[in-house]
Amino acid sequence: MSWQAQLKAINWLPAVFALALTVFGVAFVISACYDPDAALGLGPEAKKQIVWFVIGLAACTSVALVPLTFWRQAAVPSYVACLVVQGLMIAAAGSSLVPRVKGAHNWLVLGPLTIQPSEFIKLGVLLCCARAVASSGFDVRRLSHLAGVLAIAAVPALLLAREDLGSALTFPPLAIGMLFLAGMRPAHLAGLAAATVTVIGAGVLMLPKEGPKAYQYHRIQAWWDPDRYRLTEAYQTTQAMHSIGSGQWTGAGYLEGNLNRLGWLPEKHTDLIFAVVGEESGFLGSTFALLLFLGFGCAGVACAAASRDAFARALIGGFSCLIMGQAMINLAVVLGLMPVTGITLPFISYGGSSLLGSWLGVGLVLSATAARGQRDSVQWR
Repeated sequence: MSWQAQLKAINWLPAVFALALTVFGVAFVISACYDPDAALGLGPEAKKQIVWFVIGLAACTSVALVPLTFWRQAAVPSYVACLVVQGLMIAAAGSSLVPRVKGAHNWLVLGPLTIQPSEFIKLGVLLCCARAVASSGFDVRRLSHLAGVLAIAAVPALLLAREDLGSALTFPPLAIGMLFLAGMRPAHLAGLAAATVTVIGAGVLMLPKEGPKAYQYHRIQAWWDPDRYRLTEAYQTTQAMHSIGSGQWTGAGYLEGNLNRLGWLPEKHTDLIFAVVGEESGFLGSTFALLLFLGFGCAGVACAAASRDAFARALIGGFSCLIMGQAMINLAVVLGLMPVTGITLPFISYGGSSLLGSWLGVGLVLSATAARGQRDSVQWR
């Protein structure tokens, strides 16, 4: 298929919602990092976010123009490469290549460029899980086949969990969501949900209670008793909830949020960007952002249901669940519904790796919507 034909065959609806979310996000990154002395008030982070936005759009277009057959063939090599990279990250932890940043070793420093590999590992896992679900002989009703797909997601998730728990938590929505949309039995879904809760509970019990890694355990304590830790581990969530509550119905106005402008809101351009949205645009602006995410998810599921290619359906559905799952985790943290963990709000939070990874995923979705194939035995809900 020529690139002209590829462009015509693409369903652009998911990209429209992703574009709206990113423009919305850039606007609030500008507000969170506003510099009155800079041209147009653009602080350094805001300028970088705009640059990464442009790079992300270019990368998305390039990926979308590649036929889906290439991504199907690249699935396993991509997954292996992701495991190798994560293994090297673990081996080099503490060095100048993988320095300790905010208590964790999850950043790769290559000269002036700082990369968070977990954002791209998600895509490798997505491709490999989709390849497994679309493979010949796969039966979504068989527990052993489900276990194989879950194992693909579990290995990198476990490798990431100690240093980047937030990213590791996005793998269950990706894999389980993909399987559910592919027709997984409700009984199996309930069993997997129970197993996931059990694994998370066991992981919490195994967290170190002393030493440099004890901050994760302290965050859980702060979640149970935020008043006791309101000036330490619960400070982020407490300030975020105050910001959102102060916005009321219509917000304080763009660039007018007191907690934002006076520096009382930590991580306001990254993990807690939704608090800035709530303070400055209120309930109405926050609801608008949530509706954009809902639109993106619905567009993804609709594109998956319309596809005649099993790999395309799994890929589109899996990425939609990944984005929606990550957004829900971020919002749960901001609203105090779960312990604090570092995770960005897709398309909206500041971060080059996060934004580029998200737009590369959109490119994969667009490539998948252009795929042509025959319907098979996997029944898509």
